[in-house]
Amino acid sequence: MDKVKAQLAIAMKYGFWIGSAVVFLGSLGIWWWTTSKLATESASQTAKIKQDIQTVATVEGELPSHPNETSHIEMNKLIAKRQGEVLESWKLLYDRQRDILTWPEQDLTKDFVDEFRDLIPIEVFVEHPTLEEDEKEITLRATYQRYIKNALPAIAEIAKAKWTAEFEATANMGMDMGMGMDMGMGMGMGMGNPMMPGMVDISGDNSGPLVRWSAGSQSSLLTDLFPWRGSLPTTLEVYYSQENLWMLKQMLQIVAEVNGEARQAYQAKIHEIVKIGIGSSVKSGAGKISKPGEGGGMGMGMGMEMEDYDMGGMEEMGMMSGMGMEGEMMEGADPADNRYVNVAMEPIEGSALRAALNSDSPSDVALAVAKRVPVMMSLKMDQRAVPDLLAACGSAPLMVQVTQVRILPPSGAAAGGMDMGMGMDMGMGMGMDEGMGMGMGMGGAASQGPVAEFPLDMNVEIYGLIFIYNPPDPAKLAIEKVNKENVDELIEDVPVAGKPEESTDELPTPQDTDPAEPAPDATAPATPPVADPTTTAPAATEPVAN
Repeated sequence: MDKVKAQLAIAMKYGFWIGSAVVFLGSLGIWWWTTSKLATESASQTAKIKQDIQTVATVEGELPSHPNETSHIEMNKLIAKRQGEVLESWKLLYDRQRDILTWPEQDLTKDFVDEFRDLIPIEVFVEHPTLEEDEKEITLRATYQRYIKNALPAIAEIAKAKWTAEFEATANMGMDMGMGMDMGMGMGMGMGNPMMPGMVDISGDNSGPLVRWSAGSQSSLLTDLFPWRGSLPTTLEVYYSQENLWMLKQMLQIVAEVNGEARQAYQAKIHEIVKIGIGSSVKSGAGKISKPGEGGGMGMGMGMEMEDYDMGGMEEMGMMSGMGMEGEMMEGADPADNRYVNVAMEPIEGSALRAALNSDSPSDVALAVAKRVPVMMSLKMDQRAVPDLLAACGSAPLMVQVTQVRILPPSGAAAGGMDMGMGMDMGMGMGMDEGMGMGMGMGGAASQGPVAEFPLDMNVEIYGLIFIYNPPDPAKLAIEKVNKENVDELIEDVPVAGKPEESTDELPTPQDTDPAEPAPDATAPATPPVADPTTTAPAATEPVAN
């Protein structure tokens, strides 16, 4: 008994450690038994799944089509329904367009209209190069030459602007004042002088047009839209010129829509048409965001990257026409080259367009349905009315699908004074009516210039597309030719909306700002920073006190 008590005493003394060892060993045994069973079961189930996958793959490889014939029937019904919806929409858009793309029989002859009516798309009816026997009669083309020259003033009146440019090409070095070298004629030469056209008299009435449109800008537009000026247009040139005219009228109608019932400039939202571009001259891009204050250089207030500089400014100065750089097409060139773009917004050659219009390949469906014409408008307008402008573009009968909007500070904001009409504010601070002399922008009162007529105006650029729909043709949809081999390629060709383009441009960061720099004096006169016309948003400026 004493031995048992001695052993129990030892067990009680080391009982905790003995119990812990027993529990540990028991748990270890249970864990091993459980995991072994799970591993065996997992391996078994994995083998069954792999076997089932292999069975399905074998069946798929043996069957040429889906085994369920009912699924085929119902899927074909869905495809036919969707094809019918597409054709119905296509026909609706084409029919609505036919009421817009009309030839004015009252200005042209009935014989002329009968010859050119229903030639959509023109590339299907008239080849390039055009054989002499396929050209329309010389008398018809001469009729159009006279018509287009006299039609432009009435078209400008749509936007309550005035057409002042000469239609015929000139070679006078572009130095006359009518060629756009108005030098921003608000040089302070008698502001408020009622004797100068377009000035406001003492009663507040503006005798000039509601919307300004310089002769230089109009001359640039003529070079862009009617490069055949000075010679008899070909059949293709007649049609493309009229197509340009249709689109120009629509863009001016958009300006008129935004301005509404305004009768005086102070009531209008759009005050000046700086530039209009249609077709191959339209170059759109993402632009750049510069650091505040960059791009001014040498006190010129130019604020531009030379590689992005739009040569349209040179045209507005009349330099291109004056130096024999009219931009005329080379003899024999296809007028359709680079006039239209594909779904990726890339210019296409006329030969590629004609091939697509005569093709029944699924890859050419987009061009077979409609031709895409790039367009742009550069306007000086009240920045608060930009949403109205976008709404007018989207609701126009010949709708402008807006792809890019750029809002830039006024070209004369940096230094005031001698606005050259292309952002080259020379900082001259002429101010002749205020006796400021020839202050060269060296600072002081002479460099401030007069208060802007419309302080809320910005330079707004709209880039977009106008669609010219072709006659509906079910065969052009090429549904039966879409297969497993080309469907992936077709999907890749569709642009993804909202996908930003990669850019390597440096953006300003908080580290670029010196925190020790004192805040500007709120009481100091507002002097906007030099603006970069390539920016996509206006630079922040202090409000101008009235």
